[in-house]
Amino acid sequence: MVAGVRAGVVAAVVLTLSAAAGCVSPDRQGAQDRPSGTTGTTGATGTTGTGAWSVGAAAPVPLTEVGGAAFDGRVWTAGGLTKQGAGATRVLVYDPASDSWSKGPELPDGVHHAGLVGADELYLIGGYHGGLREGVTADVWVLDESEKRWRKGPPLPEARGAGAAAWDGARVVYGGGVGPDGQPSEQVYALEDGRWSQVGELSRAREHLGAASDGEGRVWFLGGRAGGIGGTLADVDLVDGDRVGRIGALPTARGGVAGFYAPGKGACLAGGEHPDGTFDEVECVAGDGATSRLPRLGHARHGVGAAVLDGTAYVLLGGRKPGLHVSAVVERLRLPEPR
Repeated sequence: MVAGVRAGVVAAVVLTLSAAAGCVSPDRQGAQDRPSGTTGTTGATGTTGTGAWSVGAAAPVPLTEVGGAAFDGRVWTAGGLTKQGAGATRVLVYDPASDSWSKGPELPDGVHHAGLVGADELYLIGGYHGGLREGVTADVWVLDESEKRWRKGPPLPEARGAGAAAWDGARVVYGGGVGPDGQPSEQVYALEDGRWSQVGELSRAREHLGAASDGEGRVWFLGGRAGGIGGTLADVDLVDGDRVGRIGALPTARGGVAGFYAPGKGACLAGGEHPDGTFDEVECVAGDGATSRLPRLGHARHGVGAAVLDGTAYVLLGGRKPGLHVSAVVERLRLPEPR
């Protein structure tokens, strides 16, 4: 049974796959990478008073389309795409206490655009196997720390890539993604007692979306896209127990994003891409649909992983330009205390 989540460990991930079109100049970053005419925070309310994102030690390998999760007091990434477009087997582990990286047990096969979720165990869910244009998988891998290896867990009901997943305090919840037919999905599944079941459907089929949870039974699915890199969406759906419904939209439509939960702010979405560039926006939405924002990332990116550990949010790796671009950037932000 999936249970026993560590306090403060809420992780979610979203991953992107896009054509390398509309690239911006490589020296553009931060707010300058925002697509023209898409400022993202117009209409958002409640800007936090926290400081800027700071940069941590660079990852030993630059990657994009990674999973990110907090687990066992550290921040993990698994899989992703290399700059050559190959699926990675690498597992990289960031220790905030020492601002340093180590290697985790390698994956059995290269995978990218997979969901990575930290609970009582670490789960890697779905994704694309192999190289850039290979097919989606239903495989679920679970980290066996005692044997320093990954073992197979219950597979998804259907193969999915570029979906999003989060731990709701009792279940792993997975939604959206690309199915075996190459089309986006609206289905939401939950893993509990060793088996997956369908919870409901998103208000719109989409992939390259983000997910985040409060760890108390609620999971937000945010943003994403349908119909290619230009078909970005701002929709927000909330899974509350066995109910799934749309609660509003974020100010900025974008895919290739990562989600995390900030107490007092709600589910937050970081990064993203559009044919004209990448995003540095970090926008949040509460359970009632009210939106706010956190400080912008210092480096606009897509294909990132994200996690929260001990009150600090981390946004990891990802490409600074749309399409197949990689980086080793790690950014962190101390989250504001709830009022």
